[in-house]
Amino acid sequence: MTVCLGIDQSYSGLAMVAYDSETAVWKDNLSAFPADKYVTQSDRLDAIQVRVDLNVRDIENVLGPIDVVAMEGYAAGAKFGRELAGELGGAVKLALLDCLNRPACYPLIVAPTKLKKYTTGKGTAAKAEMLLAVYKKWGVTYADDNLADAYSLARAANTWFTRTGTKAELDTLKDLQRFKHETHLV
Repeated sequence: MTVCLGIDQSYSGLAMVAYDSETAVWKDNLSAFPADKYVTQSDRLDAIQVRVDLNVRDIENVLGPIDVVAMEGYAAGAKFGRELAGELGGAVKLALLDCLNRPACYPLIVAPTKLKKYTTGKGTAAKAEMLLAVYKKWGVTYADDNLADAYSLARAANTWFTRTGTKAELDTLKDLQRFKHETHLV
């Protein structure tokens, strides 16, 4: 049994999808953290860490221990909100470090273009194309693009971890690693 967790982190739609490759069962969660709901950014980040921890515990109660996590990387060309995105990514990574065993606590960071290529075959897919590709490729329907991305991340983590998939999928993910000098390569 291999349980893989995909996380598409954003304040408006923190999506987490866990996928069990043996049973093809998945569990998803979508949470929002609007700034006006919190007294400070620190309170907001704390709420995110608590939510990630609760989701991980819930996933492990239902599917079993998580073997590998994949998070969407930052959009390198983003001009606005980079600092807030960095804080969010850091909060999620710290939550994973607190609630998962090593090496599962160290997420694979999948660049948005790499995730799009893995899912659709091209690195420039629009959100609607990702939603459609998730349906066509795996038969899973989502109305929310964050959940579709998180599902794709979970499937990419599974492909990377189990070393199964098409040649194109494996080639797309071949340079990913959770930590420096990791020996588990596709």
